[in-house]
Amino acid sequence: MEAYYDQPGQVIQVIEALADPTRRRMLLLMYRNPAGLTASNLADMLRKKIPTILHHLKSLEELDLAYYDMLKIGGQREVKHWRVKHKKFVIDIDMDSIALPEDYIIALFEDEKSRAGMITEDFGKTLHPEEIRNRLQVKHPNITDRQAEIIKGHLSRKRDLEHYLLQWIYGEFVNSAGALQLNFFEFGQHFALDENLRRVLFEKLMESQNFTPYTYTENGQVIQRMALRSEYLKSHKDSRI
Repeated sequence: MEAYYDQPGQVIQVIEALADPTRRRMLLLMYRNPAGLTASNLADMLRKKIPTILHHLKSLEELDLAYYDMLKIGGQREVKHWRVKHKKFVIDIDMDSIALPEDYIIALFEDEKSRAGMITEDFGKTLHPEEIRNRLQVKHPNITDRQAEIIKGHLSRKRDLEHYLLQWIYGEFVNSAGALQLNFFEFGQHFALDENLRRVLFEKLMESQNFTPYTYTENGQVIQRMALRSEYLKSHKDSRI
């Protein structure tokens, strides 16, 4: 039997599962033992702890890569005997298939910004999953209802919203090769943030070691600005604040 994987989100999970050497060995051992192996059998063969094996088996089962039958041992109690679900795997990859939730979320920020709207703390509450999917379908035509619901969940939590906004903002600084040097007002305008959210994120960035905060006086008023430190441009391209 052949397994076919082409759904966005599912593809990357299967790739990650097969990239893990322990899970690959488990699949091979189950394939070479068609009668099935118990978690204890696999633990002994791989010299791993049973909780570790059970964790991997759960992941493989959720991805439809492995399954189990309940068989009796010694004519007494029934124990799960695990087998490989498919001999062959076909993974159909396109760019939408390997997109991560943060890719969709950042695209949604860009969409909100392009609409001359305003990203606020209740941004996730005002958008329904159906609207999120409709907005993203132009760039990501294969986005699923489930993914839209996950995005909605992330944006509905203030901490998650701030986290993804900080990733987006940091990426803008990095991609501009450190050219962005913004004060409080310019920061909000550039990223289409309302004042409350602007203040929270600006203060977090000012406290970050990745940025150089500096001040100057203009017309008797102290102006705070920030710029990405040049030494972080190359070594921290994928860093998280």
